[in-house]
Amino acid sequence: MENIITLENILNYFKEGAFRVITSDIELSRNIIGPRNISEATGNHISFLSLKYQTTASNLLKKSLAALIVVDSSIYKKLDEQTKKGIKANIVLSDSPKNTFVDCLHFFFREEIQNEIHPTAIIHQSAKIGKNISIGHYSVIDKNVIIGNDCIIGANTHIQKGSIIGNRVIIRSNVTIGNWGFGFVKDEKGNNINFPHYGSVVIEDDVQIGSSTCVDRGSLGDTIIKKGVKIDNLVHVAHNVVIGENSLIIACTMIGGSTSIGDNCWVAPSVTLRNGITIGENSTLGMGCLVTKDIPANVTVTGSPAILLDEYKKLLKAQKQLIEKAD
Repeated sequence: MENIITLENILNYFKEGAFRVITSDIELSRNIIGPRNISEATGNHISFLSLKYQTTASNLLKKSLAALIVVDSSIYKKLDEQTKKGIKANIVLSDSPKNTFVDCLHFFFREEIQNEIHPTAIIHQSAKIGKNISIGHYSVIDKNVIIGNDCIIGANTHIQKGSIIGNRVIIRSNVTIGNWGFGFVKDEKGNNINFPHYGSVVIEDDVQIGSSTCVDRGSLGDTIIKKGVKIDNLVHVAHNVVIGENSLIIACTMIGGSTSIGDNCWVAPSVTLRNGITIGENSTLGMGCLVTKDIPANVTVTGSPAILLDEYKKLLKAQKQLIEKAD
């Protein structure tokens, strides 16, 4: 039988967590079916409001039909009394409303892993599969693959031979892990000969990999995706790449072979990284930039070719002045 979650359950959760809660006259027995964005929520949803929406906060809060909204404390403090009286929802105040909201969702609405290997999945007899694993339709797990516990493998995904996957890893549909990399040598006649790839792919704990992403195996060493890395859809990770802990790689990024990305980096959509370069930890690569050389730690770069953000702003200013002068 499905567990019914009421508004009272959620209010008690926040009260026990020592959050300031401003209650409304909505009945406590109301069934809460899940989250929804603040402008689309019905009376059976919960939502949140962060500083991102501070300019429209008053209007959003008054119009929302949500049963409960987690609101940034500084936003609520600035509301006039008339606006506060017009809010229908229960309000939970937080200095970090998005994180508070996510914690609540994980507590009440986390989807349990279905311990199910679909009958159409093909798993080599030498593969070692951990406990509580979900493997989707038509996925293929090759020989000598190791998969840890509590993992989800989507449909039509191919984990190729020798790949090592840690615990609590999520790999979405249509992903290829451990394919040969794009490496060639010229013979005496000028023909392109495949450079053999004897390495593997190592994916550490708590990694997520989005749909239609390719992670190539290493040539002589391994391709390594370290703990906590999150990779979006449609990303190419070439041979011998190393991605540091808790880095985020966004959609349509191409990472060239033997490139190393430090811990806690943010790689924005459609970034291209040349092969064999190093990105320092805690750095941000701006949307669509072309990275052709090493990037130090703790900086933001953008542009094509990528340069430091402050330099890029100066360049744009100089371009604007030239255009204005030409006019």
